[in-house]
Amino acid sequence: MSTHVLVIRDSSQVVASVTGELDIATAPRIRQALLDIIHGHEQVIIDLDRLDFCDCAGLSALITVQKTARAHGTALAIRNIPAQLTRLLHCVPHTLPIELPPRDALPARGFPVVGSR
Repeated sequence: MSTHVLVIRDSSQVVASVTGELDIATAPRIRQALLDIIHGHEQVIIDLDRLDFCDCAGLSALITVQKTARAHGTALAIRNIPAQLTRLLHCVPHTLPIELPPRDALPARGFPVVGSR
């Protein structure tokens, strides 16, 4: 599956939809694409609704974009966080501009019990 950023502009904001996988192989390219968007706009929304996977390198890219947006005075929001990334975000300190569901709302982690009795 290819990973890319689809940009939708209107008069007041830009929505950057990240699709595919945001991982060690794709993070540098996606980070740069998002940074290019940040530099040219006052309001940016990063939509992760079509993101299939994100590892720590992808999370690092999002944090870099957030810090750059703050430094440039760009209003940034991240929406439609996939469950897998939500679990990762609960494990690391960050200041990403997102709303996470409460930890107890996340699916339980662990392995199914097989042959219990």
